[in-house]
Amino acid sequence: MIRSVFILFLLLSFAGVGYGQSVKNVGWFFNSNTHKISNKFDLLTDVQLRSADRFAYLNTLLLRGALSYNITGKHSVAFGYAYKGDWEHENGERTYSPENRIYEQYLYDFKAGKVEINARFRLEQRFVKEEGSTNFSQRARAFISAQIPLVADTGFTKGVYTGIQNEIFLNVQHKDNVNNSTFDQNRSFVSLGYRFNKLIDAEFGYMYWYQKEEDTNSKSNVWQLMLTTKF
Repeated sequence: MIRSVFILFLLLSFAGVGYGQSVKNVGWFFNSNTHKISNKFDLLTDVQLRSADRFAYLNTLLLRGALSYNITGKHSVAFGYAYKGDWEHENGERTYSPENRIYEQYLYDFKAGKVEINARFRLEQRFVKEEGSTNFSQRARAFISAQIPLVADTGFTKGVYTGIQNEIFLNVQHKDNVNNSTFDQNRSFVSLGYRFNKLIDAEFGYMYWYQKEEDTNSKSNVWQLMLTTKF
């Protein structure tokens, strides 16, 4: 079952290869933190910085937070808010587009032997401000990832690992306010990481980011440094 899910996501990730026009090269830094409030509640916070093409300048800031409820040790649900700001330099002018999101999330976190697997579904209500007006849409996201220990201790509390993940984005309401397409984007990521202890993971890797836009399709090579902490 798990193998079938991974194969499906990998096929989806390359479904759009060959239809894009230009390929961008960008860098991302991503910090994801889980702060335990009690046995049942966690506070989730994310900070992400993204560069423009060819690492020319910082053009995206993403701040995200949520309150998570642990149903069991493997299943959790969360309700959160995210803010995303985009800066673009075009024809000598600088533009800014803010986006506010409310989102709901379900997470299934489990192990297959020593391999740690995350399966996540997220529904987002998006409020994007452009040219003085705010456009509303809803988007669904399906995500799966695996952390596979390479050189690690018996309990995988420390050591080197490889990470693989894929996430697909679908516009489920008011797609005319986005790109007039149900399919929005797909992100496939592979990385090499090091687990310092049970609380801190650091990894660096490559992401292939394919995005459907209204007039064209966009492909990006993304080099991402990711820091995951649990306190």
